[in-house]
Amino acid sequence: MIRAFIAVTLAESVIEEIAKIRSALQETRADVRWTRLEGLHLTLKFLGDLDRNRIEPVLEVLRETAHGGRPLQVTAQGMGAFPNSRRPRTVWVGLHGQGLAALNAELENALMSLDFPPDAREFTPHLTLGRVRSLRGWERMLPVMKAHEQTVFGESTIHYMTLYRSDLRPEGAVYTRLGAAAFQPGP
Repeated sequence: MIRAFIAVTLAESVIEEIAKIRSALQETRADVRWTRLEGLHLTLKFLGDLDRNRIEPVLEVLRETAHGGRPLQVTAQGMGAFPNSRRPRTVWVGLHGQGLAALNAELENALMSLDFPPDAREFTPHLTLGRVRSLRGWERMLPVMKAHEQTVFGESTIHYMTLYRSDLRPEGAVYTRLGAAAFQPGP
């Protein structure tokens, strides 16, 4: 069994802009476990433990789902904390773009044929910047976050979806690409 998820990634230029703000957040020395910049992604579906013989059927669902769709335009904008800034557990950057919710819904429906239940939580497109371990230093970090509640970090064109393997290690999660499915370019 492997821990797996389906995700899309953003353009390097957007990640570089986010990295600048993340550095400012890190300088507050708040007690946050930061996500590696090279691992930033939008999770479309977390699959959990996946038997290796189910990798190819999942990739086939990705190919079928991507085949009918065109590349998506996504804007990275705003930042905040889940569930809220008084009880923060996750620090995020928001993602906005037509077609993201529809893609998530289509993928959820298609994966039900492989017995993956739909996610009970509402789909909220975001990049996870870090996980809050305690409130130590939070009072220093909150003003930096609030200053960027509406900041636009940039736009990306999403050309493909990827199935990743996730290995949890003491130094952070390591993601390995298992396969991808490309959207069809427009006429």
